[in-house]
Amino acid sequence: MMRGLVVVVGLVVAGCYSAQPATGLPCAENGACPDGLECRTGRCEKPGSDVIDGSFDVPVDVAIDACASATCSGNDIVGCGESVTCQTACSSIGGAHCMVLVPSNGLSGTLLQGATADVTSNQDWTFDTDVGQIKKGNIFLRNPGTGVISGIRFQVIDGMGVFSARSFTITAGSVFGAVGSNTLALYATTTIQISGELSVSASSDAGGPGGSSSNLSTITGGCRGRAGRNLGATYAEGGGGGGGVTAGGIGGPSNNGPGTGLGGTVCTSAPSTIPLRGGNAGGAGGQSSSNWGGGGGGGVALVAMESITVSGVVTAPGAGGASNQDNGGGGGGGGGAIFLEAPTVTVTAAGAVTANGGSGAAPSIGDGLPGSRTSSNPVLGGAYACPIVGGTARGGSGGTRLAPPTSGGNCTYDDGLGTAGSRGGGGGGAVGKIEMKALMSTTTGAVLSPTPLQTTPMFE
Repeated sequence: MMRGLVVVVGLVVAGCYSAQPATGLPCAENGACPDGLECRTGRCEKPGSDVIDGSFDVPVDVAIDACASATCSGNDIVGCGESVTCQTACSSIGGAHCMVLVPSNGLSGTLLQGATADVTSNQDWTFDTDVGQIKKGNIFLRNPGTGVISGIRFQVIDGMGVFSARSFTITAGSVFGAVGSNTLALYATTTIQISGELSVSASSDAGGPGGSSSNLSTITGGCRGRAGRNLGATYAEGGGGGGGVTAGGIGGPSNNGPGTGLGGTVCTSAPSTIPLRGGNAGGAGGQSSSNWGGGGGGGVALVAMESITVSGVVTAPGAGGASNQDNGGGGGGGGGAIFLEAPTVTVTAAGAVTANGGSGAAPSIGDGLPGSRTSSNPVLGGAYACPIVGGTARGGSGGTRLAPPTSGGNCTYDDGLGTAGSRGGGGGGAVGKIEMKALMSTTTGAVLSPTPLQTTPMFE
């Protein structure tokens, strides 16, 4: 039996009475509650109501507002005056009550205790998933540290930096970003609404939060792309792209034997599988740190006990590979992982949820591009006009819902000494993963890349 979700049980039940203030929410730090409610054992309740122990050690199947004669009739609670229709389902275990969400990834209701803030702002806040700070420049919305600070709780759980609040709202025109080695999780007692942008993108050779960084090895890669070899001043191979829903694109070879810049392998674990991690980086071109593989897109979990609405952008793109000197292009980074969990998830026609792969760099000068944030169209690799012999060689395109990543091209040319030189471009990074775990989800007309995995949440 999951414990610790008592903070939201009363909210879901009381939410069906439009004329009543919501019960069961944590009291403010000064003990204040909405009009008509009083602080009793740490929660806002109706005066004179029977309140269970406020230690958060009681089962969620205890109905805060149910009277002894209440019973379930389908999804309705009856027997205590006017019936109440549950938004999820009615359960009679432990007393008739509306069932509540049991979050995935090890999140529990204790993380909502004391998290009373409604996080909404037109500022471009950055969340640090390692230390818990939220800031813009020298302005802090939340100082570093675990526990509850400024009404926002922070804790690291299974490689996730979890920020808990009553609600999160990203207004139109605002961008919330994240840094750190842990994936980002926003956990709300009520709702998450995104009209602006939430980004956990990779940056150059570094992965986004929870994503991996450029690979310099020609031997080991796994989900990351392998590096291409540097075989001499005019013979270098492109790095492979990071893997995801598909394998990453292969780095372009030199004309001196098969290349080592293999794309990263298929990595398709659902984002609700612990640990939630980000995307996979590409391999370096010619084993050069200057020609890095793009970092893998980050990982983000949005979990709300009531609903999630996206009319803006949630994105986790992989970075493009680099080609800063003449020894092969870096592979593109794979897209990251996005997880949306709530009883109701809505992505409007104006919304976009994307985890696209970055593109590979050109055989020589010509960087790749990060994956698209707002479309399902692949981004093209860096381009290089091959000297003397002519023609244009590109890095591989990044993967999206519409197409897998492509391999890097090859540029053969006269090195000026009567010898044909050859260099390869980086392979494209694969598209990442999206999972929507909801009782009801609506995505008509929205941009989704890749196609989300639709799963059913647990309720108690």
